[in-house]
This record gives sequence, C-alpha cells and structure tokens, in this order.
Amino acid sequence: MRLSQLDLDQQLKLLFNELIEIECDFPGDLRVARGALGEINVVVIGFDFSLYGGSIGVREAGQLRAAIRIAKKSKFPLVMLLNTGGVRVTEGAKSLAAFRFLYRELLEAKLDGLPVLSLVMRHCYGGGSMLAAISDMVLVNAGSQIAMSGPKLIKALNKDFDHDSVTLDDIQGVLSGVARAKTSSRFQLIDDDEKAYQLGMYRFLSSRQKLTMSNISFLNELKHRFPDKRLVRSERQHNEKTTHPMINFDEIGGLTNWSGKSTLLVLNNHIDEGMAVYALAADYFADAEAILDLTSAINALSNSVLSIKILIACSSHSPNLSDERLLLSEYLSTLAICLRQKHAKGAHVHVVVLRPTGGGIFAALSAAASEVSMLKTGSIQVLPSSALDLMHWKDDELIGVNQLVTAQVVDNIIDDLSSVMS
Repeated sequence: MRLSQLDLDQQLKLLFNELIEIECDFPGDLRVARGALGEINVVVIGFDFSLYGGSIGVREAGQLRAAIRIAKKSKFPLVMLLNTGGVRVTEGAKSLAAFRFLYRELLEAKLDGLPVLSLVMRHCYGGGSMLAAISDMVLVNAGSQIAMSGPKLIKALNKDFDHDSVTLDDIQGVLSGVARAKTSSRFQLIDDDEKAYQLGMYRFLSSRQKLTMSNISFLNELKHRFPDKRLVRSERQHNEKTTHPMINFDEIGGLTNWSGKSTLLVLNNHIDEGMAVYALAADYFADAEAILDLTSAINALSNSVLSIKILIACSSHSPNLSDERLLLSEYLSTLAICLRQKHAKGAHVHVVVLRPTGGGIFAALSAAASEVSMLKTGSIQVLPSSALDLMHWKDDELIGVNQLVTAQVVDNIIDDLSSVMS
C-alpha cells in the first residue's frame, strides 16, 4: 500500500527509526515528537486527516509553535508531515489569530536559519499549503494535492471565470504533486513509499539545503511562472471590470496622488520621506501577479524606509485556476517573509483592513505585520463570503468586530485613516 494511504501512526513508524513523543501545553490533534533518521535527529510534527480534516485550530497552532521552539532550542531541523485542510473554520476568530501568530513564529524561525522540511501526503490546502511553501524543501508524490483552495471550491468559484467546462479531474491535475514539482524548485517529486521519503529526507537533512525565499533569484522564478502570457493575461483582461477594478480613492482618505495597476496601487512621492504606502485593491480577490508586484516593490525598498503601510481592499486570495497553476501559496509565503525581514531590520509594517477580507492574503500580511488595524467598516473571515456561502454558513455565524479584537486577529479598530496616513 502507498505510504500516503496509511494512517499517521504507521507513517511515522515507517519513516523514523526512533520516536519520542513530546507533551505540549496545548494538547491537540497533531503528533509532536523527537525523531531520528539514522543518526540525524529532527523534531517531527504530523497531521492526521482523519481528525477534523487535519485542520489547524487553536490547540494545533499551539502544538506547532511548541514544535518550532523545541526545534530552535535543540538546533534540530523541523519536519512536517502535512495532510491538512488548512485553518479550522469552525473556530472562527480564535483560529485566525492562532494561525497569525503561528505563521509569524515560523517566519521568524526561518529568518533565524531553522531548516524546515515538509512531506506532503495526500491533502495540503489553505494554511497548510502556506506551511509547505515556507519550507526549504517539500517532498510530494504523484497523488499529493497542494493548493490555497480545495478542488471543489475552485470548481464552484471558477464558474464566474468561464471555467464551467473544467472538471474536478482537470483541477486535481493542476494541484498534483507532479504539476507542483514541475512548477517550483522547492517541490521534489518522489515515489509514494517510505524508502523514497526517507531518501529524500536524508538528502535534504544531510546537505541542510536551504532556499532564501525573498532573494532576487527566487523572485525571478516566481516572475517566470507566467510562461504563457496570453493565458494569464487574457483571463485578467477578461475579468478586469469585475475582478480588478481601480480602487475608489475616497475609501483611502481622498488621497489622489496614486499610480500603478488596477490591483496594486502605490502612493507617489513617498519613498524619500522614509515611508512607503501601497493599496492592494480588488472587488474580489488578490491574484498571483498582484501579490508578486507587492512583494517586488517591498523587496526593492532601501533600509532607509522605516514605515511600510499596506491597505487591504480585497476579499481573499484568488481561487482562479490560472493562479493556482502558478502555486499561489509560494507567492503568499514569499510576500510574508519579505515583509517580516523588513520588520526585523527596523521597519514598522502597518497593515490596514479597509473592506471585508480574509483567506490567505490576510493570513500572510497579518502574520508578517508589526501592527494590524481595521476600519470600523471592515471585517475579516477565515474564508471569503462566497466560499462561506458554498459551505452554507449563516450570517449569525460570521465573526464580529469584538471577537476580532479580543482574539487579536487585529490589534486595533480605527475610525478613519487620518492617523495612519499622517
């Protein structure tokens, strides 16, 4: 039987010749242990898809944070066996906050040099794919599925983008380990058995190969994933009026001196003042190109820029199949680590939510930010309203402002942007 089809306990026993369970202050549905592969010691964390789809709730985020700290203290690499549907939607604001601080801790661990290796078994969606995308290397098999959005959600939401003819099989082909390994140098395709995974782990752990996600070479790789400009551009152009409108400048304090594309806007004549201001704006979703534009702009800033402000006016990350074809989670993780690097170098990264938002774009920005504010007119969800509708969530199950502040999804609520823009 294929390794990915075994239960978590069997996978762990086959992959590691020694396992010592680690008790966490936050007992959850994940497995945390010290493991050994030959003479190489690691900290292992395993996801069990049979328990709530391997989702990440408050307790699971606590387990992950504990594993990261143990790995840093012991100077052991962190190995994650990923089989997860992402953030646990049913825990609402608490799970959003938990993932925010978990991902921040992983960003900082990576910046401190912690080697991280991910083994994707069968499913790796949403926040789980962001964990994979920040890893130094990801081992996948042909049946692995990696994406920010699940196949059924992509199919349902892509009806708005003239993709009615796209089948679940077509989508799963795009999300497969085979396709991911062809797309990214970070993803390595191997056979679905314990020997192949052990060999892949051993090669990585022996060489301690590490990728710097925000360097120029990796940004260039992300840029070069648009090989067929006609395909991506035509979809963007076709949906220009509904998906990528120009922002309503009145929503950002009446400022008019802006330039840029329809999705990413930049306030002119601000760099010399030591402040950089960007607006990520779309009626619906932030796509891979907009995220890359923002990452490139942030990465190019000099260290003299000590104030970075990012205004969010889009509902979520894009579920468009053309964006998933590019491996959207890597764009999000690269943006996050680039911003956290700026924070580490002394810049104050202030993210401001203008309108209802959520999903991967909020997860990446909030984790990386020094501060997150929200206008009273804004709101934040684990998933965009269109996705929640598909899940048959009711209005009274949506997350309120008080819950967002109490859970620390956001740091403060503001009446207007005057204090932010001053």
